[in-house]
Amino acid sequence: MAETASGTRERALLLGLMTLGGSASNPQLKERFGDALDGEARRRVNKRGLVESSKIDRAFHHTLTDEGWAWCVAQLEDTAPARAGSFARTLYSVLGLIKGYLDAADMSLADFVVTARTSHAESAALDDLTETIRNAYWQLARQPQDWVLLTKLRPLLGDSPRDEVDKALQMMERLPDVHLVPEADQKMLTDGDRKAAVLVSGVSKHLLAIEVR
Repeated sequence: MAETASGTRERALLLGLMTLGGSASNPQLKERFGDALDGEARRRVNKRGLVESSKIDRAFHHTLTDEGWAWCVAQLEDTAPARAGSFARTLYSVLGLIKGYLDAADMSLADFVVTARTSHAESAALDDLTETIRNAYWQLARQPQDWVLLTKLRPLLGDSPRDEVDKALQMMERLPDVHLVPEADQKMLTDGDRKAAVLVSGVSKHLLAIEVR
């Protein structure tokens, strides 16, 4: 592929745009990377067909074209620009590792970016939900390590989807201060208790205890 974006700044902004899913506004680029795709740099990548830019609410919004994605893919097996510093050379070494992973997984760069961004968003959502679960637990527990039925806990979690609550509980169960156990006396369980249980490694667990507030 002919060289289409030789400047270090342009390379950084195009790769940055790629990590944001291929579409972002100048304020988003500025907040994330400390720079925006503006002025002559924007005009060059627009002219070369790598990025389409439009002005929305007084700010430019940029989207990688198919040619722009192809340029990003080419960077995975390219080398740092001449006279680049150690950081740029290290970056291109990392890009080479990503290329190896994508080849082994038979995955496109675009699919990799979307998957990574989705996983990050899901992790952030789960972190928020675990905090909600902890707060709900302390509304019910009188002291640390009190056993609380999930039947009583779940109604305090608002409209959080059941599958996401289960994922959060399963993740929390791996923490040293969180414990999930089945009710020892199964005859004491109501139908509601059984429905509220979370499945961990094939075992239905009905009670939650947390050691540290």
